[in-house]
Amino acid sequence: MMREFETTNGQTQLIIPLRVAPFSHQAMPTITGSLFSQEAGTVLYGNYTMEYLLPAGDKLRLIANHHKKTVQLMLFTHDSDLIQRLPGERYSSLVSNIINRIHHYKLLSDSYKRPLSPEQEEKLKIANHCIQLLSGLLKKERRLQASDFKGHEELRREVIGIINECKKNNRLIAINPVISEGTLSDILYDAHKTAQHYQFNRVYPVSHQDQMDFRKIIKEQDGIAVQPIFVWDSEIHVGHDTKELDNALRVICQHYHLSQANQLINLPSNRFSKLEQFLKKLLRDGQDWIDYLAIDTKPHHKTEIQERSDGVSITKITPYYKLKGLQQKGYDSLNEFMTEIIGKQVDPIEASDPTSAKSMLAHLNNGHWVVLSKEKAILVRQDNKLVQINYFVHDQLFYPLPEGDDLYTLSQISKRHLYLPERASLRLKGFLSRVPTFFSHFFRSMQRFIVHDLKDEFIKHIHAGHVDTSYTENDTSSVNKKEKTKRTSLHLALEENGFLANGQTIEEFIEEQIKKSPYVIARANHPPSPPTYENPLHRVAHVLRHIAGFFIDTSERNPLIGTLAMAAYAYGAGAVLAPNALTSILTKLHLKGLIYGIEPVQKLGHFLNHGKTSEAVAASITLWQSMVAGGNLDKFFINAVSALKEDPAEIAIIASLALSLGYGLTKAIPALQHEMGDFPYTNYAALGGKGGAAIYDTIMHPGDDWLLGSCKWLFKHIISLGKLTIAPFFEWYYYGYRDGFIHGWKKNHSLVKQLGKQFIAACADLLLLIATVPLVEISALFIHVPFMGISNFFQKLLGGLGNLKALGNLFTAIAQRPSSNNYIAEFRMSPLYGFTSPFGHFSDNAFINIGIVSFRILFLPLWQCLKNFILLPLIDVVSMSTRIFLTLINPASRIVLFGLGKALYSVGLVSDLSIGLLCTLAAKLVTVVTNEIDQQAGELKHWLLSSIEIKRSELFHWGFHEEDLSLHTELNDRQYFHDDPRRAELMPHDEKHCLLDNLLSDSSITKSSPYLPPKHFPPLFETNSLLSFTSGLQNDSLQPNISLKLE
Repeated sequence: MMREFETTNGQTQLIIPLRVAPFSHQAMPTITGSLFSQEAGTVLYGNYTMEYLLPAGDKLRLIANHHKKTVQLMLFTHDSDLIQRLPGERYSSLVSNIINRIHHYKLLSDSYKRPLSPEQEEKLKIANHCIQLLSGLLKKERRLQASDFKGHEELRREVIGIINECKKNNRLIAINPVISEGTLSDILYDAHKTAQHYQFNRVYPVSHQDQMDFRKIIKEQDGIAVQPIFVWDSEIHVGHDTKELDNALRVICQHYHLSQANQLINLPSNRFSKLEQFLKKLLRDGQDWIDYLAIDTKPHHKTEIQERSDGVSITKITPYYKLKGLQQKGYDSLNEFMTEIIGKQVDPIEASDPTSAKSMLAHLNNGHWVVLSKEKAILVRQDNKLVQINYFVHDQLFYPLPEGDDLYTLSQISKRHLYLPERASLRLKGFLSRVPTFFSHFFRSMQRFIVHDLKDEFIKHIHAGHVDTSYTENDTSSVNKKEKTKRTSLHLALEENGFLANGQTIEEFIEEQIKKSPYVIARANHPPSPPTYENPLHRVAHVLRHIAGFFIDTSERNPLIGTLAMAAYAYGAGAVLAPNALTSILTKLHLKGLIYGIEPVQKLGHFLNHGKTSEAVAASITLWQSMVAGGNLDKFFINAVSALKEDPAEIAIIASLALSLGYGLTKAIPALQHEMGDFPYTNYAALGGKGGAAIYDTIMHPGDDWLLGSCKWLFKHIISLGKLTIAPFFEWYYYGYRDGFIHGWKKNHSLVKQLGKQFIAACADLLLLIATVPLVEISALFIHVPFMGISNFFQKLLGGLGNLKALGNLFTAIAQRPSSNNYIAEFRMSPLYGFTSPFGHFSDNAFINIGIVSFRILFLPLWQCLKNFILLPLIDVVSMSTRIFLTLINPASRIVLFGLGKALYSVGLVSDLSIGLLCTLAAKLVTVVTNEIDQQAGELKHWLLSSIEIKRSELFHWGFHEEDLSLHTELNDRQYFHDDPRRAELMPHDEKHCLLDNLLSDSSITKSSPYLPPKHFPPLFETNSLLSFTSGLQNDSLQPNISLKLE
């Protein structure tokens, strides 16, 4: 496919063809603060926003953030039912969350190649039946009170029972050897684990909004009830999950009757077909990258950096692409609409259905068009091809409707909105700028917690029980309400300690935005309850359970692979610790071939670690991980390559932190240092892996994390100790010896009683937590995984023997698969051969330019010789050799598979109707018996777990209920903007309520004008705003293309 480029004002841009271009678009700069200025810690990432108008006054924004690897979708809709169908976790509602997970399979099923096989139809029926049963529990969930612990556990067991019933039916379908449990099995497994570990809210009952049901929401604007416009933000619902973002596009296309994107339909359901599709896409992306490197004049971003004297850096980035297509705007009539497209006025023809419209246009010239009023579509003949254009009517204006391909294309270029160097630079710059913010946030949070919360709690304890309260308190509010005459820094303004340019604080600015707008953020209003216990013992227990969960999850998800992985783990441990005993066991089991692997495993363990125990652990874990990765090699490869490809900068930062932490631990603990093997880097990564990820997440997203939570827990108990020991002396000071000192010691009785209750509750809960280990981890790893793994083995073995015809047809179909690749003919030499002159203009600074040219003169010839005579020839030889190998192996594999398939089919003609029936019946019997045993054991296990969970909930309620009430909050729109003030800039607004203008303006504080409520289809942003960052973009990047994009 030939790409088009356009050069404007020295910038070369890639032309992105669209059927319908966005209605409007906007560029927002990235703002960062210098590390050595008062603006240190200031990070406000920029973006490039594109907006489409949709029927019924709805809008969709696709946002390419500078620091994110995926597109952000913001849907503005009046339809509350659409919000329920959009993907995203429902953390505040167990039933709604499970329904959403099962609905994910329905969306995938809709995207599979048509027609669906009978087995796929059955799986779809299972998913629909599951959703139907779960929907009946929504009302029951809302009726449960927060203190109804027994009701919560009954609901949990009901949900798990429905999931297990669906798992049983799915296993029965997989008796056929060519059918696997597939994606539905993974979804049901995740749903089961979610239900098993779900923590119910301890204060608030589940509301309609927690279940993403907004039908009863009423919005008031200036005291007048208005129809709410719901805002679905992918950032808070699905984050960077590309699969869920694709699902969101599928739901949007279905709801607004847009044609689905070609890349989101006709997807393969077979895992090997998925791997083939991924490899082809990877190859195409690699070829595109090489073609990009070979271009003399490359499309590039235009970056403009403004360094301000106060330490603020403003980075404006003009995208490397330009959008071309039919611009989405309102037309007074269809005649005006079509005249602009075809370039001349042609009278319309009306038709009742597409078939008659096509027959009419078959005998007409180019430029004629037919109106399908019932379908709100136009069929036009152009370049001897028939093109359908959908439209919608709003406020008596006709708007072209975008296609799914347009939305998908923009979502993909948003992923590549910045090339790797720019994205890595911004990621690293943001990380370094976040370091002082982390320490600042930590110390400010601790200061606020100690100076305000704990101090107020201590003072209230001193004066509790006394009638005379005429003591003087420190008026902390005076500190928070200090008068400020001007904003001292951008950083303080974002932290609510300063004023914006319009005289408001950031809190007042957000409050006015919410009050004056019809928008309602579509999310739950009750966040999940915070963790119950934050003491070190509980934290250690949860960390150990999390680590154990990694091994258990990978084994239990695929029991057959998990059983083999456990055997590999035992083999690795035995090869190092007891090789003679292992040899004897393998001989008795007639597995003598595995004996030859004992010595290599011993060498592997010694290479990784030193010391018998350490060598055994290293060898066994390596073999276990190899078996797990080998059993799911396709998924492992796809996930690994995708992670490296999408965000290498983040992975590099986390890897550096992990290796540094692991190295530091080995140096700090001599015993670990002595156990390091000849290649210690894997141990460094293993020791510091979780810690490196935790440090990165803590710095980038500071909050009540493990460090802050542990420190708060420590200081809280120090204050409790102070209440018991020194508080009576303070009361003596205020109220005298008898009324103060003696009263204080008497008052400690109730405090000791309360602390005693909490201590007993925490200890008892820890014991109950330990009691769940045999029921959850041990039973899963040593009973459930082997039992299901062995039963799955016999199920597949017997099912295969009973369905030889099906296996034969499978091999034959693979042998006769269509071949669209001519590997040798498609080979081409790398276009990167050649030499480049070291001279050029690289900087406006003469000294810097001379330095760069001198460096290039010294090293560029050496690098180009290495590239032209060693590196590129080696790549071409490997590429050609691989193509020759694939060309030779292709017919050979087809012949073998075809012969094997025909042989199996011939044998199956006889065996499937005789002994095959017995094998199929035996496979079904094994499956039914296994399902029944698994169900009965599971019900017993979950009944015991529910009993323990009820006791744990009652203990916590008994000891901590009063304190727990203060830790629960309700979410609202105000909190949504406070968490990330940048979101206020992403909402529709006028120039008077532009956060960016009010942050960066140095003008004196002025009174803002009244807020102008947005219309259904206003311009996205005013072009004459104070900071016209979109200069040259609003009109130039979107150009109408009269020749429509044809499929």
